[in-house]
Amino acid sequence: MGILSRYVLRQIAVPSLLAVAVVAILGVANEIQEEQRDTILPLAQMTMGDLGRLVMYFLPALVGYLIPITYMLGIMLAFGRFSHDNEIVAMKAAGIPIKRIVLPIILVGAVLSGASFWIQDRIHPWAVRRADEFIHGELPLRATLEVLPTGVIQEYGGWRIYIGKKDPAEGTLEKIVILKPEENGGASTYYAESAKISKQNGRNMLELANVHFIQSGEGNDIMPLRADTTSLPIPQIKTRIPDSGRNAMNLRQLLSNETTLAGQIAQTPSEPAKLELLKVRRDIADRLSLPFACLAVSLAAAPLGARAKRSGRSYTFAVGFSVLLIYYVLQMLVEGHSLQPLWLTVLRLWVPNLLFCLAGLFFLWRVDRV
Repeated sequence: MGILSRYVLRQIAVPSLLAVAVVAILGVANEIQEEQRDTILPLAQMTMGDLGRLVMYFLPALVGYLIPITYMLGIMLAFGRFSHDNEIVAMKAAGIPIKRIVLPIILVGAVLSGASFWIQDRIHPWAVRRADEFIHGELPLRATLEVLPTGVIQEYGGWRIYIGKKDPAEGTLEKIVILKPEENGGASTYYAESAKISKQNGRNMLELANVHFIQSGEGNDIMPLRADTTSLPIPQIKTRIPDSGRNAMNLRQLLSNETTLAGQIAQTPSEPAKLELLKVRRDIADRLSLPFACLAVSLAAAPLGARAKRSGRSYTFAVGFSVLLIYYVLQMLVEGHSLQPLWLTVLRLWVPNLLFCLAGLFFLWRVDRV
């Protein structure tokens, strides 16, 4: 690789990496927020190492979108600066064809597409499984009553619990309501003005003060009671790691699953099986098309950026935004919502890639023309 190619790619790499950092942070934060809604995540007890693990597990799922967007932004911003500083004019004056500048960029786009495909096929399934084990298996065991939010009813180890407010200085929970299931099939209800967590004989206990409770009795007997203090053993959280399903499959496993489902439907058609087959075929089409968006977008964006006007950054940013908008609008338009053969499902999602590659080849052919 020549000095000029290294210089151009270095100018693209800097804004691309900055964009990767920004988009990755936003994407991972959104993933953590979604998991927080579905699972009790003890965010207050999580370390920077825990957050680093979550970032590592969530990033492979974003690669298909992250790499094309950030690489394309790097291309457009770099060419915007070249145009603004008249570097493109200087290259032309030195007898360097624009194709000579653009081709290494397209080659790197192809390499990034291959890397994106490999990450989605190999790293992503592994990361999904590890994320589920970490989020649904390891982290819930760290959750204690103190980390539960106030003002909402939460489930904790089989209890239904409401905490009115917390007093961090005293380490107490106030205005606490507990619905506790009993072995006889009923449930006891406890209301306490305040509560503290203590440890007795190696077990965590909840010390309730000024307690009013209705305790389930035998049959239909119900006994309302009151006590100044009482203790309840805090239940242990039972973890259940969900089946990661299609997200934890690589392409070979998805294809095998598709063949099995297609055979089942051929023998006994059913709507749930058809819906599952539709989802599997969409996943296969995504795995085969989305990683190559980087090549398609860079093939179209690089010649357009190289012909940037003197206006520089504003022009190239507008062009780059338009390229991305057109690509993802096309992707949404061609996505099928009915069960179709696998080859047709894949071909439909490849339409944006094919159109952008053809447009890019045309722009590349004309890039050195005045």
